[in-house]
Order: sequence, then C-alpha cells, then structure tokens
Amino acid sequence: MYRFQYLPDPDQEEELHPGVVPAGFSAGVPVDDNMVYFHTRQGETGPEYQIVYSRPDPDGGDTSAHSMVLEWEADVDALWIQALQNLEDSNELSEQALDFLDADPLWLFGIADPATQRALERTSSLPMLRCMGQRPGLEEWFAYLNADEQVDADFKWVVESFAEVDLPPPWTSFKGVGSIVCYLNNETNETTAKHPFYDYFAQLLNHCRSSTNEEHIKLRINRVLWSYESESQTDLQSQMPLVSPKYVKVLGEILGVNLIEEPFMVRTLKTFLKAFSQMYHEGELDSQEVKWCLDIVENERTKSAVASTMHLEADPSDQLDSGNNAHFICVEFPRIRDWVSPPPAPECGMSATCYCPECGDCFCEQCFERLHVRGYRATHEPNHFITCSLCKSYPAKLQCTYTRGKYCIECYTNKHARTLPRFLDLKPLKIDYKRSAKLDRGEVDSAVPKPASQADNAETKEGFSKPAPLETLLGEKWHAFFDLRGVKYYYNFETEESMRRPQDDLVNPPAPAEEKRIQERHDIVSRLAVSRDPRLIPAWREGKGEVEEAGG
Repeated sequence: MYRFQYLPDPDQEEELHPGVVPAGFSAGVPVDDNMVYFHTRQGETGPEYQIVYSRPDPDGGDTSAHSMVLEWEADVDALWIQALQNLEDSNELSEQALDFLDADPLWLFGIADPATQRALERTSSLPMLRCMGQRPGLEEWFAYLNADEQVDADFKWVVESFAEVDLPPPWTSFKGVGSIVCYLNNETNETTAKHPFYDYFAQLLNHCRSSTNEEHIKLRINRVLWSYESESQTDLQSQMPLVSPKYVKVLGEILGVNLIEEPFMVRTLKTFLKAFSQMYHEGELDSQEVKWCLDIVENERTKSAVASTMHLEADPSDQLDSGNNAHFICVEFPRIRDWVSPPPAPECGMSATCYCPECGDCFCEQCFERLHVRGYRATHEPNHFITCSLCKSYPAKLQCTYTRGKYCIECYTNKHARTLPRFLDLKPLKIDYKRSAKLDRGEVDSAVPKPASQADNAETKEGFSKPAPLETLLGEKWHAFFDLRGVKYYYNFETEESMRRPQDDLVNPPAPAEEKRIQERHDIVSRLAVSRDPRLIPAWREGKGEVEEAGG
C-alpha cells in the first residue's frame, strides 16, 4: 500500500485526508454499455497504473471492435488525461460519458472513496485471505499467514495444514467483495475475514521459526500422528495401518530421507513409526529421541556407503558342502588380525577346528571357548572337524560304508575308492558338519530363549523389519507391507507400484513324515536298481498295503 491524500467530499476541497493506494487493485466503471478498467501494481518507487478499454465485436467475433490499453505509468493524472484524449479522438464514447469520466480517477474508480479507505484500514490491521480463483492458492495462504514461500520453505507443512483443515461447525466460508474470503457463523450471523483457526496456525508458525531442528521435527511428527488418529476415528474400517507407504513417505520427508535414492532407509523408517506411535500414546515425544533418530539415519547412510564399496565374499562355511578340499579359517581371524590395541588382541589359532551349527560359523578352539562362555551360546555344541585318515591334513567329508574310515574327497576318490571290491556298488556317506547333534538326540531346547536371529517373530518372518537378502528376486526397491486385512504386499517407492505374491507360510511344504517316506522309497529303488540279488525283490513290500486298500 502507498500513502496519499484524498478528498472525502469533492465539494469541500480544503479537507484532505490521508489514505492508501493498494497494489493489485482492479475496478471498472460502465460507460455507454462498455467498461473502462483501472488497475494498480507495485512499482519501483511507488504505485503504477494501467487503463484498459475495449468494445466487443457487435457480430460476436473474438476480436474486439476497438481496444485501448495504456501501459503502466506512475503518473496517474497524466495517464488518465491521455486515456480521455484517446477516447475522445476515437469517438468511442458520447459527450455525456466523457463528462462523467472527467473526474479524479482515484475517486472515480473508488480508491478515494471513504468506504474503501475504511476497508483498507481494516485490511492493514486484520488478516484477510484473498482468493483470485475458485479456491485460494498456496501462495495466497502464505500471504494470509504473513509468510514468505522461500524464507519459510521449511514450514510449508504448516501452511498446507492450514489450507486443508476443515471449518468447525457452525462456520462456513464464501468469497466476498474484493475477492476476500469471509467466514460466517450460522448461529450468530457474524461475518469476519479471520479464519477460526488463524490464531492457532499463526502461533504454530511462529513457534516453528523460533524452535530448533529437533523441536521442529517433533512438531511435524506429532501432527502426523494426530492426523492419523483423527482419520481412524472418522473411518476406522477403511483406515490403513500406520506402517504403510503413505506414512513412511511422510516420515522420510520429515527426516530428510529420499526413499527413491535411499531405499535401504525404509526398514529404519518403519521402526521409527512404531517407536513414535508408542511414545505418542504413552505421553509426549522427546526431542532427544528425535535427535537419536537423526543420528541413526546418518549412521545408516554411512553403513550403506561403506557396504557399497565392499566386495561380496562367499561364506567360508559354504566350503563344507563343496566338492573341493580346503582348509577352514576361523571366522574371528580377520577381525583379530586387524585388531588395534589397546586392549590386547585375544589369541586365535587361525585354522578352524570345529563348526557351530547354531552360530553358522567355523571357529578355532580358543575362539569357540571364548565366545561360548556364557549366555545362550553356552548351550551350543560344536561339531569338530575329523582329519582325513590318509593325508592327515584336510578335514574329512566322506565316510566309507565298507571300512568306516573318514577321508577327504580327494583321498577317497583317488586312493581309497580303488582299494574297494569292484563287485560291490559302494557309495560313501557324507559327513554333515552343519547338522546339530541335538536334532539327532531329539532334544527340544524350549527352556532357553532363541536368539533374535531365530526368534519366531511374525514381522521378522514376513520380512517386515529385516532387510531384503541380496539374492532377492524383487530387488532392494520393493518393500513389504501389510494392508488393513493383514495381507502382505510389496510396494516400490520409485514407480509407486504395489504387488502381491503368495506368502512363504501359505505355500505348504511336504510334511516331515512324507519327506521321510519319499526318501526311503528313493533309497529302496536305488538299491534295487544296482542289486544283483534277486531275493530282494519279493522282500520289498513298501506301499503294498495302500495298493490293496485302494483295490478293495
């Protein structure tokens, strides 16, 4: 707005009152069935003015029969004199219309009107929401809260929440004079330009400006959880779970996580949602918790950056199932080798002498005893490697069914197998170091709790909170979620696609008894195929009872 002096009453020219010229003002006056428009805008040193006149085509064409546009000018009197001269020279208006227009343009178009000035005074002291379209735009809501789109970009969520909030009953809104949004109380018939929630969001915006980053994030998370609770109370049946792609994306935006470029953060954000929800129901979120979450986000990024530069290595324990001879290295040896003292590094024998089925790693004697002293690991039973009977070097992987000797693969194939009777089709037994001795004894260790890696956690079992394996068919950009019915589905934040596939627990594997029966049948058929003793054929009666029952 720009200051000027005007005449409230043209008949009393000596009484000048201070007034303001608003920027963005538009008005028009009808003359000879046409309109003359007057516009204002903000200039470099003061207000600038524009005058537009057009007479439509009498035949209804798109092109005007006469058009006059006087571009922006800071001198309103000179601009208005030029407009009257052009209208008079073109004979567009009658003498009566020209006499009507021969007046002060600020008074003629209503700027110098006392009612307009009073309204402008109220506008300068009271907030008003302008609406130039069907609905107020985001920039108009920013101006309503006296905020700047660039300076207050971090607090855009406050303005968006203000624009999306519903009016409480009995308030309704309408667009009044001057494209100002007005609010009507249907019980008291009170009309005001102030939104019922204006004070709340104005204070929230000021609080965000003065708060720290952690406090600002805490406010946003509180707002998200409050909105989720409100939606749940409105329509509980169709409300999606909190741990869903929608709220994971919102939380990622709050914490500054780009889920398209950082898909590994989805698992962490799921955990944050559950933790924040629990804290929200138990009381208030703590700023220190938010700070720890920001540290976790940075740590996850660092871990991902380090992991991306590392080469994938094969699991040394996989050599137990391979057909090659190999010496096994203790799983603790690389770590102890690179140990930085102090404290002093523990001793390691380097060469592994046993395999722990529960841990899934190879250990030397010193490391196994050191790591299995207390806790649940104290119940682990190792399978010690058996040295080959011939070479006395490599671990034995095969046991001869004729001599009961234990040999490595090379010694059995190249040496021991040549000493066996050729008329016997002897096949060695595989020494399974990965099988736990507890399974052979039929022990069920239910008294000791399972470690986290083996716990029967539904979320972990369904891939809810554990990272996707590197060999997954879907890839790291697909993430598991559950809908409101508890059915698992996968979502891709990059393509915004979702898909379903059968869950692992819904694909029924063969029962253990059936697997044993199939294996026994396979072994019997294999022996019959190589046996030279015809007396074994009548003795094979497996499955005969079932055939007789089916025939009967």
